[in-house]
Amino acid sequence: MKGIKCTIIQDVLPLYIDEVVSQDTKEMVEEHLQHCEKCQKEYEIMKQELYIPVENKASILKKINKKWRKKKVRISIISVLLTAIILLGAFSYVVYYETVIPYSENLVKIEKQNDNQLVSRYFGESYASVNDTFPMLLEIDGEKKNVSFIFYTQTIAKSPSRNLITNGEHIKGQEYISPFSESEKIDAVYYVDFDVEKITAGKDSWDSILERAVLIWEK
Repeated sequence: MKGIKCTIIQDVLPLYIDEVVSQDTKEMVEEHLQHCEKCQKEYEIMKQELYIPVENKASILKKINKKWRKKKVRISIISVLLTAIILLGAFSYVVYYETVIPYSENLVKIEKQNDNQLVSRYFGESYASVNDTFPMLLEIDGEKKNVSFIFYTQTIAKSPSRNLITNGEHIKGQEYISPFSESEKIDAVYYVDFDVEKITAGKDSWDSILERAVLIWEK
C-alpha cells in the first residue's frame, strides 16, 4: 500500500474517523498510517477536530435544548405581556377615553326649578361626565354678563343614543339633572368644549371660547 498517495489518504481520513467507509478502505487507511508519519500526524489533528465523545454530544444537545426551551419561555412571556398591554390599552380607550358630545337642543335643556335653582337636563341614554363653570363676568355685545359654560362627554363604552328623538318626542328612559353652582348669578349658559389647563397655560381664553360657544339659555 506504499503506492497510495498521501493526498488520497488525507481526503479519506474524515470519513475514516466518522467510521463511514467500507472495510477495504478502512484496512487501506490503517495500513498506510502504519508506514506514514506525515499522515499519522494529520490523522491525530483531524481526530481532535472531528471527534466528539458520545457523552459530550449528549451534553451539547442538552445545552442546546435547554437554551431553546429558555428562549421559547422568554418569547411566550413577552407575547403574553404584549397581548396584555394591547388589551389593556384597548380597554382603557373604550372605557376611559372621553369625547365631547355634540350639542343638540333635544339632548340638553337648561331649566330653572321652582326654588330658582338652575339645572341642566340631559336626555341621552348615558354620559361619562359633565363639565361646567362657575359664573364669570364677560362682555357680550358691549354688555357685561355672568356666563356659565357647560359640556357633556361620552366614552365608547357609554355613548348616548344616536336616535334620541322619535316623531319629535324624547325616547323614554333615564333623565339626568345637573345643578349649576351659584345659579342665581347666571345670566346666560353656553355649550362648548373647554380645557381649563390650556386657559391657565395661556393657550386659550374665555373670550375665545365664548366666540365658538352655542347659547342654550339666557335669563
